[in-house]
Amino acid sequence: MTKTRTITFADLRTILQRLGYVEQRAPTARVFKHPDEGRLLFRLYRDDEAVEQHDLVFTRKFLDLRGVIDADEFDAALLRADKPA
Repeated sequence: MTKTRTITFADLRTILQRLGYVEQRAPTARVFKHPDEGRLLFRLYRDDEAVEQHDLVFTRKFLDLRGVIDADEFDAALLRADKPA
């Protein structure tokens, strides 16, 4: 995974929601739950805030190991998130 652009939390949220994750906001974290594939926890990012590289790497690996999305497909989704519709 090579970071070539900034991924905002709103970008990441959109990707996770397309994969079936539902966001819940806790007092100290943002929680994404999937009925079959577990939870992902993030600090309280603002929507326009860049996601830290270590969070992207962890999310990519978690989703790949769980069989939710292949690591290369996740990278492609991040790249598509930057392109206007």
